[in-house]
Amino acid sequence: MRFEKLDLNLLVVLDALLHEKSVSAAAERLNLSQSGASAALARLREFFEDDLLVPTGRTMNTTPRADKLIKPVRAALDNIRDTILTPQTFDPKLSDRTITITAIDYVVQVLLAQAITIFATEAPNMRLRIDPLSSDPVAMLQRGATDIIVSLDYILSTEHPSEWLYDERFVAISWKGNTELNGPLTREAYVAAGHVCVMMGRQVPGFDETALRRLGIERRVEIYAPSYTSVARIVVGTNRIATIHERLASQLKDTLPLDVHQLPFEFPKVREMAQWSARNSNDPAIAWVVSRLKDIASAPRF
Repeated sequence: MRFEKLDLNLLVVLDALLHEKSVSAAAERLNLSQSGASAALARLREFFEDDLLVPTGRTMNTTPRADKLIKPVRAALDNIRDTILTPQTFDPKLSDRTITITAIDYVVQVLLAQAITIFATEAPNMRLRIDPLSSDPVAMLQRGATDIIVSLDYILSTEHPSEWLYDERFVAISWKGNTELNGPLTREAYVAAGHVCVMMGRQVPGFDETALRRLGIERRVEIYAPSYTSVARIVVGTNRIATIHERLASQLKDTLPLDVHQLPFEFPKVREMAQWSARNSNDPAIAWVVSRLKDIASAPRF
């Protein structure tokens, strides 16, 4: 590679020659033949229009021009090694990156809110932007509109790297004052009840709706809610029930008069994953955020 007519490969040879002050020693250091080192020295002499190394008896000494090159040539090579050839270390305490994470409200409630609190100490200058999940989150990733998607495994793309965060079960919730539920929730009671269902956008049903359809279970949906976190407040004060994530239900029942019921039939778990663009595979900031999200999700208190 040439830069301003200088073959940059010659800088490595020049550095060795200037420090060894010997063609044979420089050749040995660089694993070159002596003739190859001599040819490189000839090209360097031509470029700098200076002898660089001159024989003095049985040894060779640097010329005044060469003496002035010793430090800047070594500094240039060290800078290339430190900034280009050596992988960058990432210090979250010093990072001022803005990382955009795309997720539904449930993930924000049970995982990202806790992560933001932890990041305030571990990465105080890092800025997080949380965007809602669109109907095509992978397209957002591909066009650079987001850095990380946290979503269900089947929504993500096999063309980009991803990391498993945690598995989640679904449960049913009802208002404590529900007059139609007495005792454990049965399949018959579940089907007979009015339901609050999540519809994220006009044509994107929540996972619970999709899974129930596959199971062949029909329910009477009376209310369509825009998010999982809004469902609980809609249920309160009515005889309706809703099917939501277990971790979310556990949090909501601490502040709202809710009962949590195990579903009276086999219901698939969901796998929450983090995905990022293949072009950011070596981005240490994104790798750190994903790693910490996984750590938080695996903690006993999660």
